[in-house]
Amino acid sequence: MTAIAPPPPTTTTNTASAKSNPSPHKRIHHETIIDAPIELAWAALVDVEDWSWNKWTRLELPEGEGPPSPGKTGTLRACYEGDDRSWESFGFEFAAVDDGSGSGKHKGNRRTLAWKGSVGAFGPFCLFRGYHSVSLEEAADGSGRTLLVHKEDFGGLLPALRMGLPYKTLDRNYRLMNESLRDFVEARHRETARAT
Repeated sequence: MTAIAPPPPTTTTNTASAKSNPSPHKRIHHETIIDAPIELAWAALVDVEDWSWNKWTRLELPEGEGPPSPGKTGTLRACYEGDDRSWESFGFEFAAVDDGSGSGKHKGNRRTLAWKGSVGAFGPFCLFRGYHSVSLEEAADGSGRTLLVHKEDFGGLLPALRMGLPYKTLDRNYRLMNESLRDFVEARHRETARAT
C-alpha cells in the first residue's frame, strides 16, 4: 500500500472545486494550509481594523468599539470584484470570537472568528441569512503549519431560489481571500524568521 503524501504548504483545497461547486447558494467551504504558526495567522485574522490583505471584505465596527467579541454589531462591506470600486454594505453581528484560550478539547489549537447576518426576518422565516466562519487549526502533522477553514452557510428564501447574492463570485472570492491571508501571514513569518 502506498502512503499518500500531505499537500504542499501552499495548497488550497475545498469540498468542491472552485469551478464546480454545485451549491454555492447553500454553502461555500475552502481550506488552505498556511506555512506559519497559528498565532501569526490569528493575529492577522482578528485584527479586522487592518485587513489590508483582504480586497473583498471589510468588517467595520463603530468607532471606539474595540476588538471583535460575540454580540458586537457592525457593517460588513463587500467588493465582489476586489477592485476597491463598488462596495455594498450589510449589517452583521459577531457570532463567535474564540482565541483558543478557553476550555474544552480544542483549547490552544483552534481559533474561530464568525459573523452572521439576515435580511427580512419574520418569525422563523427570512429572505436571507448567512453564517460566515473562519477557523484556524494547528496542522495535525505537528509541522507548525496552520489549517485555515473558511466557510459560509446560507439560508432563507433568496438562497433557495439562487437569488440575493452572486454566489459563484463569492465562492471564488473566499478562495482568493484564503490565498491572500496565507500569503500575508507567510510573508510576516519569513520577516520574523529573518529578524531572529
